[in-house]
Formats: sequence, structure tokens, C-alpha cells
Amino acid sequence: MHRSAGLRVLPPLKLLFAALCTGAGLALAANHPLAPVPASVLWLLWAMAAAAWPAAWLFVLPAGLPLASLAPWTGWIGFDEFDLLWLGALAGGYARWAFERPRALGAAGGNGRSPAMASLPWLAALSLFGLFRGLQDAGWSLGWFQGHAEPLNSLRVFKGPAAALALWPLLQWQLRRRGPALAGRLALGMVVGLLFVSLAVVWERAAYPGLWDFSAPYRTAATFWEMHVGGAAIDAYLALAMPFAAWALARARAPLAWLAAGVVALLAVHACLTAFSRGVYLAVAGPMALLVAWLLLRRAGPDTGAIVRRALAGAAAVVLALVGLAGAWALFGRPGVGWMLAAMTAALVLLRRRLRGWRRPAALMLSVLIGIEVLAVLGTGTYMLARMASSDGDFGGRLQHWRSGVGLLVTPAEWAFGLGLGRLPASYSRFVPYGEFSGAADVVRVEGDRAALRLAGPPTLDALGGMFMITQRVPLQDGIDHGLQFDARAPAPVEYSLAVCEMHLIFERECQWVTLKADGSPEWQRHRLRLRGAALHRGPALAPRMAVFAIAVHDAGGVIEVAGLALRGAGEENLLRNGDFARGLAHWLPVAQYYYLPWHIDNLYLEWLIERGVVGLAAFLVLAGLALRNLLSGPARVHPVAPFLAASLGGALLLGLLSSVMDVPRVAFMLFLLLGLALSLEPAGAEHGGRPPDSGG
Repeated sequence: MHRSAGLRVLPPLKLLFAALCTGAGLALAANHPLAPVPASVLWLLWAMAAAAWPAAWLFVLPAGLPLASLAPWTGWIGFDEFDLLWLGALAGGYARWAFERPRALGAAGGNGRSPAMASLPWLAALSLFGLFRGLQDAGWSLGWFQGHAEPLNSLRVFKGPAAALALWPLLQWQLRRRGPALAGRLALGMVVGLLFVSLAVVWERAAYPGLWDFSAPYRTAATFWEMHVGGAAIDAYLALAMPFAAWALARARAPLAWLAAGVVALLAVHACLTAFSRGVYLAVAGPMALLVAWLLLRRAGPDTGAIVRRALAGAAAVVLALVGLAGAWALFGRPGVGWMLAAMTAALVLLRRRLRGWRRPAALMLSVLIGIEVLAVLGTGTYMLARMASSDGDFGGRLQHWRSGVGLLVTPAEWAFGLGLGRLPASYSRFVPYGEFSGAADVVRVEGDRAALRLAGPPTLDALGGMFMITQRVPLQDGIDHGLQFDARAPAPVEYSLAVCEMHLIFERECQWVTLKADGSPEWQRHRLRLRGAALHRGPALAPRMAVFAIAVHDAGGVIEVAGLALRGAGEENLLRNGDFARGLAHWLPVAQYYYLPWHIDNLYLEWLIERGVVGLAAFLVLAGLALRNLLSGPARVHPVAPFLAASLGGALLLGLLSSVMDVPRVAFMLFLLLGLALSLEPAGAEHGGRPPDSGG
């Protein structure tokens, strides 16, 4: 039975939606904390590019996702630069679609409506209802720099999946217009994004704990600033992205392209290993092993025995190579490993013809190098071993955390529809015993128009004192002492500290600091002092460190008000921006350390249940099931991208057993975009009755 081609959207509605996205994009760019005018110009250029090349966003969004957030510099939590990217894609894409000639749409139309388009209205309605419940609970007063307990958090959690859902019709349109091979463009974007994240991990580890130090209790965050309150942002991203590194290796036809893909794979494996996350190891290794088995069996056809024998022979060769390398390390150290690798490379080059071309020896060498990475991280370091040893105790605490989260659902309406989007942190900190936030920050008006930072410690738990900071990026000046000037007052005696640290996001390296005790006087007190501690250094030339200025309150129930902050280094220039807080918390980022319970439930499925209810959880499970069914046994199963896309979604769903995902808008966006692709994907020619797509007018 022939149905309508995709989701029919009338041109006036497309233009209206494009206009709404244009207004939202320009408003967001015009309020950018760093550079509103350049941001507005760049956004307009991107929207016009998205209209001129309506399939470009399929590469640009996944490739730019890891880089499109400047939260430590802007202070934005509810918004970021990635919002400008997807708003530009929507504005340009829908505007172009509105003017597409009907004949081109008819030629590109399909013979059926995809599951993505069938489920879109229901998912959109559920998302809007969840947003309404969240704002109804939190209040409707939104601000640019609100935190996780305030109304803006509902919009923050809403926007990632909502943006992906809004792009589903454009994705469907482009797949029908250009054919299923277009899915490779999104896959390539994922590979480029994975490369950016992996390079950021290499820089971070070289700059802070040391590239070869696998014993320091340091977990990388790369460019996922959403981890300023902990969470699993980089874990979820790696679970989604790693299978596309395998896709790049599988599709490479020339040695140079394969070499580039191999480098990405090696860097990505390093990023996974140094995340020191049991969830990442499970969510990446499991689906990747199944992916390799699937590819081998699909390639073997009926002769599976030959493939099994070759796989066993290859595994044996890798094990022997690793044993030889371990012996070389034991006898001669790193030079011995280098000589052994050189000898193995020469042997593989000489045996290339016997091994039938370049692919097999290249794959063998890559397997050996990955094995070396695994042995180096897990065999020479102690941090991951300590985490593994504490797994039993950690799971008991996690189980109690899950029970406390589910206990927030009380009424039938809450069980059915959840607390509302973004309301888990506020509800957990308010109603769960010992689940309070470790601090809070906002800006208040004092003495007329003067603004001041109001920084609070934990409400009641002394053990959480000092674990919440308000921070700002500052230039790192080598070997100098910092001077500080500010006014402060406190309603009651409180201890607080101010510091400048070599720091990426959560873990500090070296610091200069001062600890002060306010006497509880209502009068402002002027402070001029110098910070004490070790001299700060930029570190390696290829991996320079960054510096962060931070303020923290150490007493439970303590509050300090700070105004007129000025930090000086070698010169008289104030290194702080918005030190008078006249622009609210612009340029200031709150950071939690070591304690993250109220911010995350650490389970994707409980996350859906608590904030979206049984109805929302059921909808998500059905959606994920339909996507995997289409990839594994539906029309999409023969598509070249299908096994890699299934491994990507499977990894994210597996990671969700131990980690939250939906509270990271960028990662939630990518999860829903990949779900939309999985639901829309069909084999080449299927949607055109076996004919190649007609892209003409």
C-alpha cells in the first residue's frame, strides 16, 4: 500500500518555523557573553550556508559538537554555541525546503512513511508536556545564567532531544532527495568529532597528570564542560562515537585513508582507556566485539568456518606479538619495544603478499598497537585497578542512590508523567536525606545598583564544605605571584578561600591560595592580599596548561558576599572579566568536586522514569526497540552503515545501565539524531522502487 511521502509540511509552516528559528538564533547570538556581534554575523553566515547546502549540517553538527561549547569562558550552562549550530541548520534547512519545487519532492518521495516520521508527533508532544511540567514546578522566570535547580534547567534538558526531533523531517527529506548513501556524511562527521575529542584527551593528560601517568586519580573531561558537576558526558559520547572509527577503517579503500582511520582509532582507544570508567569499557568493548563478529560473518557468507579459523589465527598472532613486546620491555625497556615494533613492521611488509594485500598486515599491526595501549594503561597504572577493586561497594551506594531517586515519585501523576524535565537535581537535593547540593551561587543587588556574588556552602553537611566553587578562566602567567583585591561581608562567621590553580575542569594541579575567616559583620570589608603557594607554570609547549580562579565556602550553612574582584599578575591589568558581577554570572562557571549525587541519577532508564514518567520511559524503549529492529532485521540491515549504527546505539543503551545521558544536551541530541537515522534508513534504491534517486527538478 502506497502512503504519503514522508511527513508532509506545508511551505508556509516551513517558512514560519524557519522564521522562529532565525529569531531564536539571532536572539541567542546577540546575547553571547563573549562576542555578540561576531556571533550574530557568524550565525547568519552559517544559516545561509545551511540553506545553500541543505545536507551540510549532517556533517557539520556531529563534527562540531565537541568544540561548540565555551562554557568555562561564557558562564553559560543553559545555552552554548552548539545551540547556535542546530538553530542555524533548522533555519536554513526549513527555508530551503519551503522553496523546493514540488516536482523535485515528488521524484524524491518514497513509497512509505518511516517510523521516525510516524513517531515524531507523539515524541514532540511528550517532550513539550515534560517541559511544561518542569517549568510549572520550577517557575516560569528564566534567566541567562540560572543553574541546575532553577527553571532554565528544564529548558536545558529539553533542547537537545527537541532539536534532534526538529531535524528529523530535514533528515528524511535529504535521505529521500539524495539517497541512503548520505548516511555516510553523518558517519564521517562522527569520525571527525571523535578525532577532536581524542586530541583534547591527549592534550589534557599531557598538560595535567602526565601522558604516561596512569596511576594518578585523574579522569579526563576533554571538551565536555557539562562535567563541571560530574556525570558521564564523555563516557556517553565515546560509546556513541567509537563504532564510527571502525566504520572509517572498513570503508577505507586506499592505504593512506586506512592509515588516517587507524590513527583516529588509536587515539580514540586511548581516550576510552584514560576515561577510567567501567561503564565505558563495557559499553565500548561489548558492542565493538559484536560488531566485528557481525562484519566477519556477513563477509563469510556460508563459509563461516574459514572466517573463524582466520580470526583465531589472527588472535593468536596478536597474543604472540604482545608477549614478544612484553619480553622486550622487560629486558630493554622502551627502546626494546621500539626495536621490536620496527622488526614486526618490517616482517609484515615482507609477508604482505602472502597475507593477500596490505589490509591484513595493517589490521594485525593496529591490533597489536591497541593491545599495547590496553596493557600500558591497565598494566602499568594502579588507578583503574583500585576502581575495579571498589566495584562491589560502589554498586551498593549506586543502588541506594537509585532507590532515593525513584522515591521522589509519589503521586499517580508523577509516576505516569514524571517530575518534569530538569527537576531531578532540585527535587533530590530538597527531599532526599543527605542529598543536598554542596553549594550554590547567584548574584544579588546591594546598595543601589551595585552587584555582588552571593556564594553559599552546603546547607547542613560539613563534609561537603569546599566542594563547590565558582570559577573563571584566567591567563596563566609563568612563575608569578598573584595579587587580589575585593570587598566581602557575611551575615555570620564563615571560612572561605580564594585560589588560582593550574586546572582544566574539576581536578587541580598546583594552586596559589588564601583562606580567610569573615567575622559576621554586616559592613563591607576591603581586602588587599597576595596569594601564597607554588609558582604556576604553563607546562609543555605542545600541551600548555590553563589557569582557573576559584572561590569556595568551607562551612556548612555559610554564606559570603563578594564584590569588586580584581586579580593581578605581572602587570596592573585585572585578569578577571565581570569581576564586579554587573553582568550577573557571565564568565563565571560553578564547579563541583568529588561529590555529584544530586545532579545525576546515573541511569538512563531511571532518568526517563523520574523526569518523564512511565509513559515517557515506555515511549523511549519502544523508540529504541524500533530503531534496533530496523537495523538488525528490518529493511536497513543491508545498508553499509547499519552494523556501525547499531553498535553505536547499543553502546549508549548499555552505558545507560550505569550512567545518565539525557542531562547532557549535546550527547542527548546526538543520541536522538542517530535514533532518527536508524528509524529512517533504508537500503539503496528501496525508497525509489529500485531506481536511483532523482535529484533533478
